[in-house]
Amino acid sequence: MFRFLSSLCLLCLALTVLGTTAFAQVGRLSSTLLTNPLLASYARSGDTLTAPDGTRIVLSRRGDFVSGASVTLPAANAAQAGKLLGVLTGYGDDLAAAYTEYLGNPQVKLQIAAPQGTSVVAEQYRITTRQVGQRVSFDVQLDEVPQSDFSSTRNALGAEQAPVVLRLFSDFQCPYCEQFETQTWPKLQAALKTLPNQPVRFEFHQLPLEQLHPNARAAAEASECAAAQGQFWAYKDALFDPKNWTIWTKAANPNPNFIALAQILKLQGDKFQTCLANRDGKVLVDAGLQEATKVGVNGTPTLYVNGYRVPDAYDVDAIMQLIRYVQAK
Repeated sequence: MFRFLSSLCLLCLALTVLGTTAFAQVGRLSSTLLTNPLLASYARSGDTLTAPDGTRIVLSRRGDFVSGASVTLPAANAAQAGKLLGVLTGYGDDLAAAYTEYLGNPQVKLQIAAPQGTSVVAEQYRITTRQVGQRVSFDVQLDEVPQSDFSSTRNALGAEQAPVVLRLFSDFQCPYCEQFETQTWPKLQAALKTLPNQPVRFEFHQLPLEQLHPNARAAAEASECAAAQGQFWAYKDALFDPKNWTIWTKAANPNPNFIALAQILKLQGDKFQTCLANRDGKVLVDAGLQEATKVGVNGTPTLYVNGYRVPDAYDVDAIMQLIRYVQAK
């Protein structure tokens, strides 16, 4: 389930495992990590754990959460390094085997011997590995996309200066996005209301995957025409409504369906049709595609809490936990 990719001599660790178990340990409450059986033999002093063979784990904290970990151990024990990374990320044996193989790669051995080591991103984690003498060390932390890499969007609910921003990259024709909208979004809205005095902003970012979904771009542009009349959210909901979605997604020319939805929502018909015909929403949709490339998003739905990517966009508990992590001091 893990693979290693090489590009211009720079190795990247690519992780393709999904599921609720992925969001674990680093980024979670420290109590869940310290009870792991693999760490039972480690002596603990504050946030430092030491094994009998000298392996040392130093935890970083963000409130009651583990925000990162630095591990140092004998270079010859690559298998143990893999197991510890599996524990710290929550991916277990799947990542353990991949990281052990990664450390054994001759090209990687040269890179980690350099002073700066080498850094790779595996799903929501950034892993930096170095070797000094006979010891290897790796740091693991949640990968955070700089706020400046995200573009502003008019399709947002909540205050622009809200301390927590949920950013959803979505494709109107994507069946997984339709699943998020009809099943996850209502539950997430209810959960967000339980946050005490913590304003949250929710943003919709356009990412039509045209090669997979031929009507996705047209739908995105139509939604921007609705947004021009201040009706993005109602129109978005109408597009994702199952009784509409199953029709326009299969249409050879979906524009008549888009115009009919605009009429149902009582948008200014002539204005909407002119916008649609002139493709006035194209610039905004293009900007969304460019933003996704800059951020590194290539699938939908992809959800971020501030700069942290949620590993499972359908897991409301994981989303809320990441929100609490962002809020922690």
